[in-house]
Amino acid sequence: MVFFENIRYKIARMILRRRVAKLKRQKTLYDFASAKSIGLLCSPNDVFSTVHLKDFLNYLSHKKIKYSVFGYFDGKTIPENFLYLKDFDFITQQELNFWFIPKGPTVDKFINEPFDMLIDCNINSFFPIEYISHLSKAKCKVGVMRQGSETCYDLMIDITKNKTLEYYLENLGIYLTNLRHAQ
Repeated sequence: MVFFENIRYKIARMILRRRVAKLKRQKTLYDFASAKSIGLLCSPNDVFSTVHLKDFLNYLSHKKIKYSVFGYFDGKTIPENFLYLKDFDFITQQELNFWFIPKGPTVDKFINEPFDMLIDCNINSFFPIEYISHLSKAKCKVGVMRQGSETCYDLMIDITKNKTLEYYLENLGIYLTNLRHAQ
């Protein structure tokens, strides 16, 4: 069973590479002072990580940055405590096709939205989130640095010292607040 699943993932990655090759994207480096819209990808696995996401979203609101949040749950249903989160769109394994590719109008809408910045808050690697981040029309893509994997990010944050969402978002805030001063 695992062998068959690995073959499906390999084919899915091949499909993704072909779609990315056709993608034309205008790359522009943004920071929190210049970004007007941000797409945020996540795969929250507990309420604790959601608290950090909400704090980060409050931070973006105070900076008057419009945001859209899209999440993936690696299961058949959305956990009950996540059903009532305002401004969050979620998908589950039910919205994936045979090749683990996410499908549906909310997926297409998020991918085609020309965000100034896409921030992938996916600490663990999930193919549906990877698929969306690779095909996103965002001008600047930010994510976690992963050793030995294909990346689509214009800026990567190294979290090998502390693999938590809290640490990632803290460093993200530091880098994207001070980026303009470094340019």
